[in-house]
Amino acid sequence: MNSSDMSRTGSATSPTDENREGSMGLNNPVVALVAAGAIGFAVGAVVWQYRRKHPQSFASFDRAVEMARSGAVDSVQKLRRRLESEGYSPEEIRGRAKTYLSHLMEAARGRA
Repeated sequence: MNSSDMSRTGSATSPTDENREGSMGLNNPVVALVAAGAIGFAVGAVVWQYRRKHPQSFASFDRAVEMARSGAVDSVQKLRRRLESEGYSPEEIRGRAKTYLSHLMEAARGRA
């Protein structure tokens, strides 16, 4: 048995073996891209399923954003009344959504 055979059978690993093991994780750009793609696909599927099961709530908010950006309404109360008259649910306009829509209406007034 020569010295090169002894180094292969020993319990110590060479630095190249350690580098190969470490590159199999997210340090490898291909693996990282595939993992990011899989996560993005999974998140997209969850969002799609939720939007499919609750279409009215998203439609109401989308319509509210559209009206606020256009400057068609100048207050959240008028926005809610108009949503209801168009057949949308005004219950989605509360909390942070209400604040966001108020800012959009202010910006629309500033452009006019």
